[in-house]
Amino acid sequence: MVTVLDSRQLTGADRRPAAVVARLQAGMGSRVWLREPAAPVQVRLDAWELGGLPVLRADVVGPLAVGRRRPPPDAPPVVSLYVQEHGTGRHEQGGRQRALTPGTLAVTDVTSPYSFAWGDTEGAGRALQIPVARLGLSVDVVRRAAPHVADSPLYELVRAHVAQVTRDAERLTADPGWPALSVATVELARALVISAADADGTTCAVPGETLLTRIRTWVDQHLTDPDLDAARVAAEHTISVRQLYRLCSAAGFSLEQWVIDQRLEGARAELARPGGRPIAAVARSWGFSDPSHFSRRFRAAFGTTPREWRDQRPPPVTPPPPGAVASASARARVGAGAGAGAGVGVGVGVE
Repeated sequence: MVTVLDSRQLTGADRRPAAVVARLQAGMGSRVWLREPAAPVQVRLDAWELGGLPVLRADVVGPLAVGRRRPPPDAPPVVSLYVQEHGTGRHEQGGRQRALTPGTLAVTDVTSPYSFAWGDTEGAGRALQIPVARLGLSVDVVRRAAPHVADSPLYELVRAHVAQVTRDAERLTADPGWPALSVATVELARALVISAADADGTTCAVPGETLLTRIRTWVDQHLTDPDLDAARVAAEHTISVRQLYRLCSAAGFSLEQWVIDQRLEGARAELARPGGRPIAAVARSWGFSDPSHFSRRFRAAFGTTPREWRDQRPPPVTPPPPGAVASASARARVGAGAGAGAGVGVGVGVE
């Protein structure tokens, strides 16, 4: 856990409301404002990471609000699953307002305009953030689903899961099963979004999702196959390569980038084991034929080189099987400036 901000530890001018707001805004990456100018505030913001998924907890005393009006045009779409702990939060997005009582789950597209207040005088809650690309769904599906999550039969299941995972994030990240837990969390969130997108009774709200889910599952189980490419994926599902690309494009899903992200995460988990294979051998087994390219991709995804990661000797992590590999695309910097597919044994790009 990292404490991003604890206003109780500040002194002098740094404790002024405007200064606290500025620090919180920098820590959250979203606009923060006082609903009552110059009102006293007290804030603590803690952060964790669960398998590449950022987890935030904010405990606020004072009339603070957070939101976004005009997201940067290049901001990758991110969905936030937020559970209110105490106080009554107030959430607004897409012209819909909602009061969040303790225990309520809210789903927010944080790269679209929204506003949120933790409570009238105080409140606290935890948020789990998932890149939309990791869900394998289009942004439109997420936006259609967000207002209807409470109507889904999966709501209580996902709410309880998110509440426990975010509450115990620090302890869970030390467990060797965290890669599989991260995958399960993403898949539960994905199931909730698909369910909620159709909660208003519209016909075929998520076309092609059943087939796309089968494709994702099959690819996940064959990540280490050296002959994995678009033609094989299409043939295994009795569709043409063009149909495969069209299906992925309609869902806003880059199959090639997803495969790269999955392979990077699998390699990272294997490198965390003491006394493992040489780095080049690990890279090859996960589809990266060029060690230099693998190192660049790894550093872009995780902020460290494969050797530095191995030398850190984090708590032992059992590499997940190909069917349970967490995506690295939660990192906004994944793939930045890198040629698509260079040095990677997969040709399933959509872009």
